[in-house]
Amino acid sequence: MRTKTKRTTFFVAIIASLASFGSLSAQTLQDAILYTQSEQFENANKAFQSLTTQQPQNGTNYFYYGDYCIRQYMADTLATSLKNAASSASKQFEKGQSVEPSNPLNLIGLAEVALFQKDITKAQSLFAQAQELLPSKKNKVKMPKEQQATAYIKIADAYVKSNTNDTIAIFAALRQAEKLNSKDFEIYLVQGDAYIYMLNDGSGAINSYNIAYKLNPKSAAAQLKIGQLWKRAKNYDSALAAYKQVVQIDATYAPAYKELGFLYARLGNTTEAKNNFKQFLDLSSGNTDAQMQYINTLFQLQDYNEVANQAQSLLNNNQTNVDLYRALGYADFEIGKPDGAITALDSFFKKAPADKVRAMDYNYYARSLSSLKKDSIAGDYYMKAYAADTAHYDYLNQAAVCYNNAGSYTKAINAFQQKIKTGYYKLSDLYYLGSAYQNLKQYDNAVAQYSAIIEKSPDYIQAYLLKARCLSKEDPDSKSGIALPAYQALLDKTETNAAKYAGERGEAYSYLNFYYFMQYMANKSKEDAHKAIDYGKKALEINPNNQNAKVINENLEKNLNRPAAQPK
Repeated sequence: MRTKTKRTTFFVAIIASLASFGSLSAQTLQDAILYTQSEQFENANKAFQSLTTQQPQNGTNYFYYGDYCIRQYMADTLATSLKNAASSASKQFEKGQSVEPSNPLNLIGLAEVALFQKDITKAQSLFAQAQELLPSKKNKVKMPKEQQATAYIKIADAYVKSNTNDTIAIFAALRQAEKLNSKDFEIYLVQGDAYIYMLNDGSGAINSYNIAYKLNPKSAAAQLKIGQLWKRAKNYDSALAAYKQVVQIDATYAPAYKELGFLYARLGNTTEAKNNFKQFLDLSSGNTDAQMQYINTLFQLQDYNEVANQAQSLLNNNQTNVDLYRALGYADFEIGKPDGAITALDSFFKKAPADKVRAMDYNYYARSLSSLKKDSIAGDYYMKAYAADTAHYDYLNQAAVCYNNAGSYTKAINAFQQKIKTGYYKLSDLYYLGSAYQNLKQYDNAVAQYSAIIEKSPDYIQAYLLKARCLSKEDPDSKSGIALPAYQALLDKTETNAAKYAGERGEAYSYLNFYYFMQYMANKSKEDAHKAIDYGKKALEINPNNQNAKVINENLEKNLNRPAAQPK
């Protein structure tokens, strides 16, 4: 599904041809749809509530009310969940269908919801039912061609809006609409959307949008889509010119200023970006939805101080919008106020419905906790973030690091094991997993991780060293010498770069010095004694202050130079 972060598209309902399927006042419906187009969702909602109250038997009222629910979701998929949008829209469509069963629009609306929910079979069945209500050889009902065309346009638009890539169905519906009313410019708006978003055909899209604009030169929507197409092609100069032309067509067309705000933000012109977004807010009557979009843009511009100011200002008058707590929490963290971030996000978690909480919320909360050295709790919230978004594997790393810092090694191991099971792990994950096992003195498990690193990356020197250390911990008296091959492998691997790895080699020589000393003490073999002395000298060459090597070598040399005891 296309989301706001990938594109911002204004799917525009018919304005020029608002011939209703019922006896609705066109001007009133036009007002409601214009509010929706301009993303003045609060005003649109009030208008539709008034319409459905005044004329409860008109199915078209409910169709556009349901359409409003879907467009509100598409305007900001982060603030509105698909589940809630689908439920709200379906409620309106079902009501419309019950009060006016002969109106095909609400069946089309229900089909669109099914497409968003990926239930293609259900959608196709509903589309078929809607088409059965249109004039045909079997159905002798009278219906103006303009209204029939509208139904087919809505069918095509449902596929496009829901990102259901059935171009056969889309273009078939649009051809039917064109046969019925070729002067309806919305046919070509939807057709342009289909070309660019279904077929990635910029040429077909621009041709369609130009036809729409030619049919209706006063259509701000057509020119806006042309600008969006240029922006998509990264032709920012042409996009800017198109958006400015939209303003010339209709200086009150709020979406143009929002698009200008986004474009100026992309171009790095923060001042113009803010100015245009403020203009958008003014035209949108400063409603909460518009203000939240402004806050989102400020966040994209990394103007975190202004995000915090705007969010706090709105919260002073309205504590019911949970998105404001989220915005304040994010911004406070970014400006170095983790305490404030935690307070704001605590309020968000308490007030927000479960389906509104997302992984990034837990992520910011965890980062705030971690910056205050509350690593154990931070690790728990990183795990919550991963549970909410299992495609974001880095949350497991961050959780494990926090658990390690807090000394919760068992939890750290669990996090790393989950990461490794995904198959998307790095050698550093094996390294830190080995370290966690090491901290728990589970040396066999630690050795297994370091061995896996060596197998995958034979030049990972630290893995040789840590493997050898773990093996030496399992044999603290060096009686069995299980660490001997590991330390010897370390020396072999670093021989050509001895200066760089002097510290690692010094540790290996110290181990070998001690190991052969213990062998000598057990069997009095002069060969072992000389080996111990030789390795001790090498350790002292690297670190003259190595007291263990000094003591061992002094003792061995005294023993070797001591005259043999004479028989009595």
